[in-house]
Amino acid sequence: MKTSIQLSEAELKIMQTLWDHSPQTMADITRALYAETAWTKNTVITLLKRMIAKGTVRVDESVYPKTYRPQIDREQLARQETRSLLRRLFKGSPTMLMSNMVEDAGITDQDLDEMIRLLQKAKEERS
Repeated sequence: MKTSIQLSEAELKIMQTLWDHSPQTMADITRALYAETAWTKNTVITLLKRMIAKGTVRVDESVYPKTYRPQIDREQLARQETRSLLRRLFKGSPTMLMSNMVEDAGITDQDLDEMIRLLQKAKEERS
């Protein structure tokens, strides 16, 4: 990834829709998000234009109606957002982030077990 990708909450909703099902038409996206957002097609068109300009969405104009697909993957954006969160809220400390997560009452024993497994795997891979 060349530069930091900045997505608004609205743009992220569209990305999640495209990650789940692609390609999609503007009408598909509008229908998928309408119950949650009440966005009109004009709102979706505006957001898609911004996202195309940012390089996060690609449009295929060779078909009618036009279709849209993500230009970045979910994992790529998740890594970037995690690094940003670490830097901005936790002074770059993964330990502070992890501490905050495990103190959350909503975390399950299964979540904790999975986190331990992932940490052990990462440690083994570094050895």
